[in-house]
Amino acid sequence: MSVEEKIGILVERYCRNRSHLADMIGVTPQAVNNWVYRDRIPRRGIDAIMARFPEIDREWLRGGSTPLSSGPLPLPDDDEETDDSLALGIDNDTLRKSESHYADGTPQGNASAYLVTGLQPSLGDGPQTEAREGLVPVQMPRKDIKYVFQCHGDSMLPRIQDGDYVGVGEALGRYEEFRQGEPYLIQTTDGRLMVKKVQDPGPTSPFLLLSTENPNYQLADGGRLAKSDFRAAYRVIMIMRNI
Repeated sequence: MSVEEKIGILVERYCRNRSHLADMIGVTPQAVNNWVYRDRIPRRGIDAIMARFPEIDREWLRGGSTPLSSGPLPLPDDDEETDDSLALGIDNDTLRKSESHYADGTPQGNASAYLVTGLQPSLGDGPQTEAREGLVPVQMPRKDIKYVFQCHGDSMLPRIQDGDYVGVGEALGRYEEFRQGEPYLIQTTDGRLMVKKVQDPGPTSPFLLLSTENPNYQLADGGRLAKSDFRAAYRVIMIMRNI
């Protein structure tokens, strides 16, 4: 695989274009273009990429055939039948949404997503229960919804209540430009999941800033999340009372 192809994968996964990638890793756009032209990423370039995206395989950047890491949310394969789905006795025809509303008010469609069982994103700061995750097929009214999670806690009241379900899309990747005021499902490097509003103060800040909807809720550490602890973000597309 050429350096141009690898840079293209990084851009597609993490940012908008080559210039944005260069800004994220602290080099000039010309440097990135030189790597592509010479079909080689120098050691300092590899170090810069690895510092920002530590989940990427170094040998892949150096020219090896090892693929890019599989990415956030290491869930079972979509076509695997899990023990959870069998135990629940739920299939694609019987799982339905009801009393749902969209996070952005777009019209309905018809598409299939997966309810993630055994993992509950926190709407608070309490510990999360450990359970093996599974996938259950579920019909969703929007094609961009990939996963559905049930939440617990009260930090996002009144928009998201304890026990509500959230439908999210594909992972945005690291250090995406977050939309102001919109909720995201955040995944940390130690596997925690939480739904919060997110702001990136910029490349010089070592922290992301998390905030809530509930004015009476106080986040631990003032809502600061170290960027080194951040793995991925998923924009909340739809909020559902039941499914």
